Amino acid sequence: MGRVIGDGGCFFQVVDIAVMPEYQGQGLGKLIIREIAEYIEREVPLTGYVSLLADGEAHRLYVQFGFALTAPNSIGMALRKE
Repeated sequence: MGRVIGDGGCFFQVVDIAVMPEYQGQGLGKLIIREIAEYIEREVPLTGYVSLLADGEAHRLYVQFGFALTAPNSIGMALRKE
């Protein structure tokens, strides 16, 4: 599964990319990202900013679809309420 959330015009974020462990390694992650990339190409305006947070080695998958590392220009951050 995977989804894109955003405000419909300026900012979009690719989130919740997940493949169940028993199906990993079969190209399903690439299929999900390919579909999302096609959606972005079709629906996001040229002025839209699309971001994602890549956990672990997942950045290696995302760069295949045009995503680029943003550091040091921007660094992902989070706030976790405990």
